[in-house]
Amino acid sequence: MLIGIDASRACKTTRTGTEYYSQEIIKALARIDHQNFYVLYSPITPPRELSDLPRKFNWKIIPFPRFWSQIRLSWELQTQSPRPDVMFEPAHTVPLLHPIPMVVTIHDLGFKYYPELYTKFENYYHNFSANFSARHSSAIIAVSNYTRNDILKHLAVPAKKVTTVYHGVDKQIFRLPNLKEQKTPLGFNIKQPYIFYIGRLEHKKNIVNLIKAYQLLREEKKITHQLVLGGKPGFGYEAIQQAVDNVSPAVAKDIIQTGYISNEEYPIILKNADIFAFPSNFEGFGMPVLEAMACGVPVVCSNKTSMPEVAQNAGLLINPQKPFDMAVAFSKIINKPSLRSSLISKGNKRASLFTWDNAARKTLEILEKTGNYHPNNGR
Repeated sequence: MLIGIDASRACKTTRTGTEYYSQEIIKALARIDHQNFYVLYSPITPPRELSDLPRKFNWKIIPFPRFWSQIRLSWELQTQSPRPDVMFEPAHTVPLLHPIPMVVTIHDLGFKYYPELYTKFENYYHNFSANFSARHSSAIIAVSNYTRNDILKHLAVPAKKVTTVYHGVDKQIFRLPNLKEQKTPLGFNIKQPYIFYIGRLEHKKNIVNLIKAYQLLREEKKITHQLVLGGKPGFGYEAIQQAVDNVSPAVAKDIIQTGYISNEEYPIILKNADIFAFPSNFEGFGMPVLEAMACGVPVVCSNKTSMPEVAQNAGLLINPQKPFDMAVAFSKIINKPSLRSSLISKGNKRASLFTWDNAARKTLEILEKTGNYHPNNGR
């Protein structure tokens, strides 16, 4: 079978959630599938991580300035010969023209809940793309049961069309720290001990309440942890900076904003954290929760959307709208060594259940079923 993959997101140099997923699922498919052939489409050359795939994986670089998936990839699928038996879209967007069966991964429908994060055009595009992709795909992959239920609720597709396939954790990168990693300089004026958050600094991520919780925590005079906020500013950042400005100078100096953290810097900063905080209001999956658990870092995360499903009892779940509850959770981990040890143990065990190879096997099963039996293929 010839399987096509839209690898445009996987080739981006600055990775967020969908870019990371696209790259990891391609790498895992290359590890576990020794039968099928693949053609990977991209407007730019692949990054180093994807440049040395097995011989059955072939790249097709087709540059185009804008709306690459909708226009350029559409044209390629119309004119290519031979066409793939099935096409995999790892990031939401089914091309407008698709003469072959499509399998699409829908990561979340956050734009339905937070339209203010997007421009009027972006809201229109996200809604159009999600509805179009749901209707015109043969199968949909949801990254959590929460997201699956959201798809069924908002996109009016039959339940049998949507399958949950969890993300994995890269165990070579996200694991307990070794001695060298524990002694690696952290940069950004970070000093241990610290509470760490990673993600865009935006309204949806609930950073203002995290700062309020941190201020409450620091009222315990013996606690001197820094709060490290990793990530670029996003929508609502002005309120986040205002929250920092509103805390006392002694606390404000210990709130470190790093800006974008590179793929090399992130695991080191994560592994050396005392606590990982993820009080987001909305997540389709919440990869950093598992990455922290895999690194032996106790997790405090929101009890909303997909996060209870991912963390279960391996993290402390808090109401993200209650800074006091968040501060209490931080205090318990800092002051109760037995709780800290229990969370580390449970977290490491929980993270071990999520592998990219398992995600790739389930994804491949869906791709093969769709490619072999779809009526458009005449089989």
